[in-house]
Amino acid sequence: MKKAKRLLALILGAACLTMVAGGCSGGGESSTPDDSSGDGHMTISIGYWDADSALGSRDTDKVLQTIEEKLNVTFEPVNVTWDDYNQKFQLWASSDSLPDIFAADIRTQALFSQWVSDGLLHEIPSDLSAYPNLAAYLDSPEADTCKVGGKMYCIFRQTYTEQAETIEDRSIVYRWDLAQKAGVTKEPTNWQEFRDMIQAIIKADPEGKNIQGMTACAPDYLVGPFFTYSMPAAVVGGNTFRWIDNGDGTYVPAYFAGENLGDAALPTWQLLRDMYKEGTIEADVALGSTTQAYNKFLSGQSAAMLATGFGGPWGDMIQYWEETNGSKYTEAVKCLDLMPSVDGNAYYWMWDYAWSESYISSKVSDAKFDRIMQLYDYLLSDEGILLSRYGFEGDTYEIIDDQFIKESEDLRTKYPSINIFHDLAAWTPKEKYEYVSLVPEDIEAICDARVEAARNAPVPEFDSRYTDIFVSLDTGFGLSLADDLMTIMTGDKPVADMWNEILDGYKGDGIENYIQQVNDKAKELGYQS
Repeated sequence: MKKAKRLLALILGAACLTMVAGGCSGGGESSTPDDSSGDGHMTISIGYWDADSALGSRDTDKVLQTIEEKLNVTFEPVNVTWDDYNQKFQLWASSDSLPDIFAADIRTQALFSQWVSDGLLHEIPSDLSAYPNLAAYLDSPEADTCKVGGKMYCIFRQTYTEQAETIEDRSIVYRWDLAQKAGVTKEPTNWQEFRDMIQAIIKADPEGKNIQGMTACAPDYLVGPFFTYSMPAAVVGGNTFRWIDNGDGTYVPAYFAGENLGDAALPTWQLLRDMYKEGTIEADVALGSTTQAYNKFLSGQSAAMLATGFGGPWGDMIQYWEETNGSKYTEAVKCLDLMPSVDGNAYYWMWDYAWSESYISSKVSDAKFDRIMQLYDYLLSDEGILLSRYGFEGDTYEIIDDQFIKESEDLRTKYPSINIFHDLAAWTPKEKYEYVSLVPEDIEAICDARVEAARNAPVPEFDSRYTDIFVSLDTGFGLSLADDLMTIMTGDKPVADMWNEILDGYKGDGIENYIQQVNDKAKELGYQS
């Protein structure tokens, strides 16, 4: 029996969360009815992807019933989708109407400290002795990424168990079957060969569908795979960006490395511009969404797709491949290997073990905050992990040889609230049993091989101590990697000119002064001679 690795977070998470739901479920009303006592019934609003559907079967969903009864609460859905969650949460923040609980990915952005300064987020106390499971979970270096001014304001949602698994955050897959029909005989091993292959598919159009270049699940997906071309340490933006030695002992943000500020980025910007202008990257990639990307690739409208890990699209796309295209997915579709950078090394995108986090509105009462903490503590307990992730033994899961756990295929349709509770506290909590994946072994094998390749890949040099110094300055300064990328890639002016304009903006925001401050502090601390 093959044991699935917990790259599950992307495989199962993508399977349940990429469903697009319409509407907003009444907006983000944080001030839900609240009993002032610690024991009374409470309504707790949850802002989460597809929350309407996940919490919409209260009469039949025994998992939801069990958790609500245990905590004496009613969970009220506040719906967001993968395509609108950022905009909705920012809108609700601007009107001070955030849900009681919500999940987002802003702790590496300047927005996080801004929301703390604005008083929108509830502090997570340092004394969590009343919530032992949560306390044990937060006893991690990752907890430092949840702090502003030394205080914690969110709960990270652990996605990975080791750094190499972050490769499964992104993959570029391509139609190898169509490439062969277009006369391509060798799988690409560098960006030029990839470009030539995609252009050959577009020109030949083997299925007569006016096939286009590479689609993407979102514009920001381009950052990871392409930044590794000339600035591999720069894949983290926001205010937790990485710092590197610029060659003279001075440390600078990796995004601005080079003989002149930002020179190292130019090869990446030029590669993206060239691929976009020639159509290797599709023209409307800026408008991309997960649903659109899956549909385009599944229906043969796109020659390649930039998505989550190789197995990530299983639930919403891959399982329908053979029925739609009459071929086996792993034979028709290949995953692009790590591409060599300008220095000849093949890097991967290294970022946090936890891509997102949970927040609690500052507007909740003390009693409601305690109830929310009880919820997270329960979801991280042995009992809570089994219930919230697998349902009921003998009904929707079975234990095999007292070592493995296998869920039924109808788990998430029978108890849809699992689509929230499975991941609300953590994508990969520490579990008693090893998970047996529903994803076919040939797909899992490719995912495993990618992680192994990442384990053996070179690691770009950076020093996290400089990031810590910068964050401690609490400047409000942040990097907008995806916005910069799209501006330059889709622009008409020379790449260098557009990059210089963007650099001027960062200089105006004080980056040169911050570089000096960080290096001065590093010398004080003895990091530099």
